[in-house]
Amino acid sequence: MNTQFRYYFPLLTMLLFLIAGCGTKEAGNAPDTAPAGDGTRITGAQLIEILSDNTITMHEYGDTATIEMYGNGKMYAVKSKTEKNDGVWSTDNDRLCLKFKRWGFGDEICYDVFRKGEEYNLYTASGIKSSYFTITQGLKRGQPVKNAASAKKQPNKRSSATTSPDVVVEEQVAPVSTPTIQETYQTSNPQTASRDLGMIYRGMSQNCPGCNLQGANLAEASLMRANLAGANLTNANLGKANLKWANLKGANLSSADLSGANLAGADLAGANLERADLTGANLEQTNLRGATIEGAIGLDLKKAIR
Repeated sequence: MNTQFRYYFPLLTMLLFLIAGCGTKEAGNAPDTAPAGDGTRITGAQLIEILSDNTITMHEYGDTATIEMYGNGKMYAVKSKTEKNDGVWSTDNDRLCLKFKRWGFGDEICYDVFRKGEEYNLYTASGIKSSYFTITQGLKRGQPVKNAASAKKQPNKRSSATTSPDVVVEEQVAPVSTPTIQETYQTSNPQTASRDLGMIYRGMSQNCPGCNLQGANLAEASLMRANLAGANLTNANLGKANLKWANLKGANLSSADLSGANLAGADLAGANLERADLTGANLEQTNLRGATIEGAIGLDLKKAIR
C-alpha cells in the first residue's frame, strides 16, 4: 500500500493542480474584469449616475475632447476653438453609447467601460481599447437637467426635447492631402467597410481600432501613427503606405499587399501576416512579437523585433 501511495501521489497532485488552474481561468473571464485587466466594469446605472450633468475629458489616440454630458441624453463636445460638435448618449446593456453628428461618421458606437483609478477605459465590441476619459463634476455651458439622472432612468436615445444650451457647430474641415480612396469589397456587408474606411479620415482621424477594411485600397496612404489595432485588413492594398509607428496590434493582414510599405516602429504584435506581401517593406524596429508570418512573401526580419 505504501508503495502504491508513493506511485499515485504525484499523479493526484498534478490532477488537483490542473483543476485549480481551470478554476482560475474561469474566474479571470468574469464579466466584471476588463479585457486587459484595466479595472472594474461600470454598469449602465452607474454610468448614468456618474455622467449625468457632468463633464468628461476624452483621450483618444492623441486627440483630446471635452464633452458635457447632459442628464437628458444630450452631449456638447469641444476639441478646439473651431471644432465643436453635439450628439446624444445613452446606455444599452451596461454599455455606453455615443453618437455625434459629425465625428465617427455620424454612427452610434457602444463601449464597455472599465474604471481604473480616475480613468474610465472604453473597449469596443471586439475587445479593443479605444480610448479613456476622466470626469469633472458639473457643467460650464448650461444648468443641470433635473428629473433625468435623479430618476435613475436611462437617457432616451430618441429624445427630441432638451434643456441643454443651443449648439452651434463651427467645425472647419481641414483639406485632406491623402490619396483618393477606392475600395474593393470581399465581404457580405460592403457598407460596413465603407463606413469604417470613412472613419479613418473623419472626426478623430486615423483612429479606427477593430474596423472592417477588408479589400480596401490604401496604397500610398499616409497612416503614420494610425490606430488600426484589431482591424480587418485582409486582402487590403497597403503598397507603399506610410505606417510608421502605427498601432496594428492584433490586426488581420492576411494576404494584404504591404510591398514597399514603411512599417518602421509599427506595432504588429499578434498580427496575422499569413501570405502577406512584404517585399521591400521597411521593418526597422517593427514589433512582430507573436505575429503569424507563415507564407509571408519577401519578409526580412533582420531589423524587426521578435
